[in-house]
Amino acid sequence: MFTKKRALLFLTFVVIFSLTIVSCGPASQPTATEEPATPSGSEKSITIIIAEDPPSFNPMVADTGYDALVMELVLLGMADIDPNGNVFPELAAELPTVDNGGVTIDEDAGTMAVTWTMRQDILWQDGNQVTADDVLFTWSAISDPVNGTWIPGIDYIDSVEQLSQNSFVVNYNSIYPGYLTQFGGEQLAIWPAHYCNIEQGFLAWDCGREPLSDGPFVLHDWVAGDHMTFHKNENYYDAPKPSLDQVIVQIVPDDAVRKTMMLNGDADIDMWINVNTAKDLEGSDKAKVSLSPTDRWVMRLYFNLAAKGTVDPVATPHPILSDVNVRKAIRSAVDVDTITSEIFYGLTTPTWTEFFRPPYQCAVPRPAFDPDGAKAALEKAGWTDSDGDGVRECHGCSTGAPEGYKMEMEFIAYAELGEPLELTQQLIAEMLGEIGIKMNITIVEGSILWDQAENGGIEQSGNFDIDIWDDGYAGVDPTDYIWELYSEEALVPGSGYNVMRYDNPEVDALIDEAYTLDEASRKETFCKIADILNEDVPIDYLFTTPNFEAYSARLVGVQSTVNDLVTWNISDWTLK
Repeated sequence: MFTKKRALLFLTFVVIFSLTIVSCGPASQPTATEEPATPSGSEKSITIIIAEDPPSFNPMVADTGYDALVMELVLLGMADIDPNGNVFPELAAELPTVDNGGVTIDEDAGTMAVTWTMRQDILWQDGNQVTADDVLFTWSAISDPVNGTWIPGIDYIDSVEQLSQNSFVVNYNSIYPGYLTQFGGEQLAIWPAHYCNIEQGFLAWDCGREPLSDGPFVLHDWVAGDHMTFHKNENYYDAPKPSLDQVIVQIVPDDAVRKTMMLNGDADIDMWINVNTAKDLEGSDKAKVSLSPTDRWVMRLYFNLAAKGTVDPVATPHPILSDVNVRKAIRSAVDVDTITSEIFYGLTTPTWTEFFRPPYQCAVPRPAFDPDGAKAALEKAGWTDSDGDGVRECHGCSTGAPEGYKMEMEFIAYAELGEPLELTQQLIAEMLGEIGIKMNITIVEGSILWDQAENGGIEQSGNFDIDIWDDGYAGVDPTDYIWELYSEEALVPGSGYNVMRYDNPEVDALIDEAYTLDEASRKETFCKIADILNEDVPIDYLFTTPNFEAYSARLVGVQSTVNDLVTWNISDWTLK
């Protein structure tokens, strides 16, 4: 079924998919011209604007981000995470820990068991109680060998056993530090056993588009390409919350239109605005900008260590980038401070390590911006401009490139971030041109860049030299994410996202050591990994970015987070 730590391709950044969603909902089936319904006599209604329809209420289907946003409106998980990284129970009566007996560890076997006890006062919108039956049903659907899917940590689970109507135990074959949010967070909710059809498969079942709610709101209607309407769940366990009576999720593809709506007071939330919009909203009396307490997204240059179009860095090393001295020279030639100040208005923060977020912050020395040093390093590595055309050639280089091979590469950016990233790409190309590296700029859709190899995905098939995009892990535990990016197992196409084809046995061993509940040991391990990555440079980290959300001045309680979607606490939102 699932191999050790096998990961299906998943991205935490927003990937724009072209999807057609039929109108659906447990209530009415309106036409495309029908206006969103407003509860009689109520003004407690808000409008959230997003760029496209979510594919479903199940983020495991495509993970566009919009699916997770609407999932938060209607479905609960066992636990969730606040903006400061604190895990709190939702369906759980309390969080299982070693101290309260909820977690037991067999040191000799290296295994653990986690016992969850559920609240007994949470109901589905049809009045049925949410129980351990629903958890076991959800797990059965996820782990099905034909119709299931991968979730973080699934390979560490031997079994999930029901103990009673309101309790169950998860038996792990190893120590898994991310257990608290494995059945919650922004990616996964618990689904109703009596409502969903398991034979349809977890990713395809009808209830993923017509959800039965145990959250603060219920789906009233969904008009594809236009809007979704949600009404207050009268069976919500935390009554009298939510304060809002209605939430309208309106589909507005155009960035400029969404910005205008916020400036005019015609919308209340615009999720994941870009830095240009954030700047334009400064001083507005109708809209404000919420920034997450910490940054999440890391803008990176990904270096392909295998020859373009191949995936084996040993058999077919990249003729330029397989030399770490070249990668270090590129890093030294990029003026990150100029990029962050002139293109991103100082709203981004230069970074030089994967480990910048609490609680795993590592004191890695910042590499110097030193274009003259970069030139000298390239000369020493056997790359010189013998013909005076401004582009260096291989003269005794160590990469296996033939004599006279030009230092010319393709530089890919993804289209969805728009002008800021395009300007960044152009500026970096100019900076590298100054040290004798010619970069040919290409812009592609993210769905093409990140897709699986069999579908023509550029990175997975190795058809790139250098590309630039941003990503970051959800929640507070980076362990699975680090495995996904840097482990030897994950460099195989379709097995992970080590598209750099980076292979360091010491890093692999350290990643395995990170799977422990000893937090002091974990931080030490992560910082050892950080030091090695700083020397090996499979990725050049540029800067970090928070989550930006625009919200209306009349709305109270909005709090952006890097650990979940902005709707994580929508039951607490109120109107002035």
